[in-house]
Amino acid sequence: MKLPVALHTAVFHSLEDQIAVIDQTGNILEVNRAWQYFGIENRLPSGYSCLGRNYLETLSKAAIAGDSLADEALQGVAAVLAGKREFFCFEYPCHSPDEKRWFTMRITSLHGEEGEGFFVISHHNITQRKLAEEQVEEIAKQDPLTGLSNRRAFHPFLSNEMRRSIREQTPIGLALIDVDYFKNYNDEFGHAAGDQCLLSVSKILLAHARRPGDLVARIGGDEFALILGNTGLEMAGEIAESILKAILDLKIVIGESRQVTLSIGLLSVVPHEKQSEDFLIQEADKALYLAKSAGRNQVVYAQPSINGQAQPMNPPDNAR
Repeated sequence: MKLPVALHTAVFHSLEDQIAVIDQTGNILEVNRAWQYFGIENRLPSGYSCLGRNYLETLSKAAIAGDSLADEALQGVAAVLAGKREFFCFEYPCHSPDEKRWFTMRITSLHGEEGEGFFVISHHNITQRKLAEEQVEEIAKQDPLTGLSNRRAFHPFLSNEMRRSIREQTPIGLALIDVDYFKNYNDEFGHAAGDQCLLSVSKILLAHARRPGDLVARIGGDEFALILGNTGLEMAGEIAESILKAILDLKIVIGESRQVTLSIGLLSVVPHEKQSEDFLIQEADKALYLAKSAGRNQVVYAQPSINGQAQPMNPPDNAR
């Protein structure tokens, strides 16, 4: 039994996906209610009709204005209309002022004799999936004990800050930090107490990284890193010395005489294009080694010289 046309129309308008039918030149011939409602939700006037407008021209205007996503969509849609592709799928963000949103656009030819020369475009909302993916990605970049960033988040953040510093010719500070005598503390008081010690250290480090260009990361068991965007050696030294004092004020004691402290290798440079984030890490790590070798509970300042090697420096006069 052939279903009545009215039923097909009812189904068409009942779907949540935004659907439009276009001809081979890109003219919009029909849209469903979801398409109309989406336009109203995005500030098109009530009663506005897309019928008769050209979908390709709309994409083209956005592409000419510099929208790379519109340009990619334009190329895919045009390929299907020209018979070069059977279908085209495309994921894209469409954030509103109030919420994040993502959609999948798909275009394919209509099947059947009556559909010859016509094409259907659908936009399917995939926001919930994308938000879940973002949440999983954020969790993957987070240290489960301290809630700080982990190595996976540390490296791209440092890379981005390096590129910004090179572009703007501003200094970037990097501190590599070890918790002194942590193994002894862990052995004496147990892992639960050791975890509390690391949490206390994390809170202090986080309190010293308040700007958008700053990041604290736990990069090992008792190893931390602090990125200080747009921070010269003098300010970086003040921050590092403040961290040392804050840890001493905690008075986390091992046995009768030894206290948990920090060793810090500190570097601040205005990087150039030939330097990588790995270079900064290596030089700060050398400074950290010197801090531990010299007796711990101190900051060793390192600065790359002209030949690219880090040299230990005395701290700035006002850093101690």
